[in-house]
Formats: sequence, structure tokens, C-alpha cells
Amino acid sequence: MANRLFLVLLPCLLWAGQVYGSTADLICERSQPVFVGGDVTNDNVIDIVWRGRSYRMQRVGTTTGVQRFEDPISRLIWISIPSKSMLLDGGKGEPIVSECRLRAN
Repeated sequence: MANRLFLVLLPCLLWAGQVYGSTADLICERSQPVFVGGDVTNDNVIDIVWRGRSYRMQRVGTTTGVQRFEDPISRLIWISIPSKSMLLDGGKGEPIVSECRLRAN
């Protein structure tokens, strides 16, 4: 499965306070993994892989400087700030997973 995820996310960058190369994975609260492909500081589109499904997220402008991406089909929202990231249910307005940070090796 790791090889399949690698192919889905190649080539990409991840930003969680700074830019990281290649593919990267995050670990969120309750040990939930989230894979992010793309550079949230520069790209207009990123890919999120969560619970075995891939979501294409479009950048949404904000006035606060927060990096915000939305998938209009699933209504998921990805928010990234320098210290952490989170995935929200846009329909319910509730967090799905939060405290997402780079997985320690």
C-alpha cells in the first residue's frame, strides 16, 4: 500500500511550517495518518489522502493568511498553519482530524 500511495503523491512538497521535499505523511490526533501532496504555500491544488481515499483540494483565499483548501465534492476543508494542520467537514462545520504534524521517523 505504501508504494501505491507513493505513486499517487509523487512528485510533491509538503509545508508544515516549512517546505519538505518528495512525499510526506502526517500523523494526527488519535494516530490517524494523513498524506499531503503539494506545496500549501504556493500551489493552487493539493492532494490529500485520508482513510484510503484521495481528495483534490482547491485553494480558497483568506484574509488571515491561513492556507485553506476545499474539495467541493466531498466538502472537506484542509487548513494549514505553521504549527499544525487539520481536516474539517465543511458540511457540518466540524473538525474531522486535527493536530496533524509531520510523522517522526
